[in-house]
Amino acid sequence: MMVTVLGRGTVLVVDKDAGRASKVAEAVSAGGYMTITEPSGRSALRRVSSRSVNVLAVSSDLPDMLMTTFLDSLRRANLAAGVFIYGRNISAEDAVAWMKSGAVDILLDVENAQAIRDVVSRAFTLSARSFVEASAQSAEKPEQAFLYRSRSMEDLMTKVRRVAPVKATVLITGESGTGKDVLARQIHALSGRRGLYLALNCAAIPETLLEDELFGHEKGAFTGADRMREGRFEAAAGGTLLLDEIGEIPPATQVKLLRALEEEKVTRLGGNTPVPTDARLIAATNSDLLERVREGTFREDLFYRLKVVELHIPPLRARKQDIPLLVMAFLRQSAEKHGLPIPLIEQDALQAMISYSWPGNVRQLKNLVESLLITSGERITASDLPAEITGIPLAGTAKIELNLPMTIDEIEDVVIDKTLELTGGNRTRAAELLGLGRRTLQRRLGGSG
Repeated sequence: MMVTVLGRGTVLVVDKDAGRASKVAEAVSAGGYMTITEPSGRSALRRVSSRSVNVLAVSSDLPDMLMTTFLDSLRRANLAAGVFIYGRNISAEDAVAWMKSGAVDILLDVENAQAIRDVVSRAFTLSARSFVEASAQSAEKPEQAFLYRSRSMEDLMTKVRRVAPVKATVLITGESGTGKDVLARQIHALSGRRGLYLALNCAAIPETLLEDELFGHEKGAFTGADRMREGRFEAAAGGTLLLDEIGEIPPATQVKLLRALEEEKVTRLGGNTPVPTDARLIAATNSDLLERVREGTFREDLFYRLKVVELHIPPLRARKQDIPLLVMAFLRQSAEKHGLPIPLIEQDALQAMISYSWPGNVRQLKNLVESLLITSGERITASDLPAEITGIPLAGTAKIELNLPMTIDEIEDVVIDKTLELTGGNRTRAAELLGLGRRTLQRRLGGSG
């Protein structure tokens, strides 16, 4: 399950000192986050309740309430918001008490802009992790699944919050790997429905078994049916049923599915008595269902019955703002999974990831990040990335012609120039291929690089 940060990367600075608040907000904004400010604990809590806030940077000298009171109120107002506290004169006792109450970090040096950004970054990942853990144990309506900063995803999540509480059938569209199952889980989590969330990949079930999976069977319905078995519709009563790859359902089953949706009843195989069901249906596909309707392979009436509400998940290449947050979250997830330290990721590597088109979308990014964590050591650079992401061809794909006689220095210059050409001007990668340190290469080129 992916971790979550709600909203577009918004940091709320809470400080009665306007000048100090402005300085902290400026440092945070330089890291690419949106910032807003409030002068008191009460006004901050009202702001958190009225809009999505990811992280709060709170001055230790709140003017209107105790910090522990503020932290307790914050937990009730917005479970997903991470908070760190800053101030010059914070005692060890207060720091321990505040962190027990939910603060994810304490910052003593507010003059160091980079330190502020580092703390914000930690607050995003740690608060997301704690939120996922709390959501798994909570009977409330948790928001889970997507980590995002892009406007397109914020617009999508606004629609999700509107459609989740009603029982309308939802059709989720999007390319493979964008997270359709994850979005369906979020709809269920926000719906207030107390039943199970169940998912079925229609493309993975043989046609002869699909109806049994959906509608169940009576005892004796076929050879080997030695007892009655509920289908997914019955098992998800009071909950949510996701039918993924809905376009792969064969025509005969499409008819029965349409009837089940219209009548809110199912008839088990081998049975005659319709059984009421209260499952909320969500369908998902990465294919063009309307085109299949035109081809005659998908029923038009079922298509419109499924498409009461359509939610389209944009591909990762269309929401590049989300990539740094996703990389950060996946690094933490993978580090916890494998018991490894979280490596530093260099700007050149992150920029290459942002520039890449990600045909496999979020799933591809997640798998790559896990691989990089395992293979890259303490830091991840562009040279650790696959060639298709960096656009840098592999070594050994170019030939060098030398017009002898030449001095050793002249030969070295030719080799360096050709290697830089091979790497598209990437000096870090060129230095690695040449077996040189990057600074050594820079000196040979006569510049700082």
